[in-house]
Formats: sequence, C-alpha cells, structure tokens
Amino acid sequence: MRGAGWVSLMAVAMLAAAGPAGAEEKVDCSRLDLSFPPADQADWTECYQHHYSESSSGEGAEDASADIEVLIADIGTHVVHLTAVIAGKNTYFDKVPVSEKLKSFDELEKVKDVLSEPNFERFQIIRFRASLWNTPTECVGFVRYRGATISVGGSAYGARGYVAGYDCWRKGSPDRAQIEATLSAIED
Repeated sequence: MRGAGWVSLMAVAMLAAAGPAGAEEKVDCSRLDLSFPPADQADWTECYQHHYSESSSGEGAEDASADIEVLIADIGTHVVHLTAVIAGKNTYFDKVPVSEKLKSFDELEKVKDVLSEPNFERFQIIRFRASLWNTPTECVGFVRYRGATISVGGSAYGARGYVAGYDCWRKGSPDRAQIEATLSAIED
C-alpha cells in the first residue's frame, strides 16, 4: 500500500475510535438510512448525521471520508444507541472488538463484568453492566462489520462500514430472545 493510504487508514482509525463527534447535525429520524422500528414507540428518540472528511496531503494522497448516522431511543424498559458508519471512496475501517467500539459511548460509565456472548451470526456481542445516566443497567454491546475493501491485488484492507451500539436494560438482563429482537430490528 502506498504511504498516502496509511494516512487514510490512520484518519479512519481515529474516526472509528472517536465515534461520531464534532459537527454532527441533529435530524428527524426519518431522514436516516439507519432504521430501528421499535424507536417509533419510544419515550424519546434523537438522531444525528455527520459527514467526516479529512484531506490528505502529498503526492497520490487520497481523502478519508465517512458518513455517520446515530439513533438513540429510550424505549421505557431499555435504551438503545446505534451508530452506523459507511466509508467513503478509498476509506476503510480496521475491525476491532466490540469492547473497543463501546469506549466511544461516553454516556456508559463504570463498565464492568464484560463477557463475550457467542453465536449471534454476523454480530459480535458482549454482555456487561454499566451506569447509564446515573442508573445501573444490564447491557449488551454489539458490532457488525460490512463488506471489505479489496485491493487490485485481491487482498482485503478492512471493512467498508459497521453498525455498533448497545441495548441497556434498567431492570434485569436481556435474554437471548430480547437480544435477537433488538438485532433483527436494526435496518441499515
């Protein structure tokens, strides 16, 4: 890979670690490609969009860019926070564990008792306990990567996008059926 490609990789790695911050715009949830139908019944819902772009310098440099959508819904018994990211041209994401993705959600405090939850098809799942807005919760965190960027030589650089988030329950731990219901309702 050319040196300029590493600049794009580093910029995207910082974006992926930082999450959707900066000049995000609060929007009506109907404007998002990301959809979570249970949010229609939520006590409150907030949605955001952000276009990330960073110019690279140097000969042959290519810009790193990504489109980010965020949906947060308080459904009464639980809170769901989803982030969907699609890489722009010549941009890709390193695949990192869901535990690393969750570090970008600042509202999750005192995360503990993290356990892997196997066998959820394309999602990587962990269970954990956390304080969410000063309330103890039982949570699942998840990430699902999309496609790979393939070089001319046929090797994969990384993912073209991902959906990451959490589902935190105020009373009790979600069972497998509840987790599957949340994951199957994510439309990106």
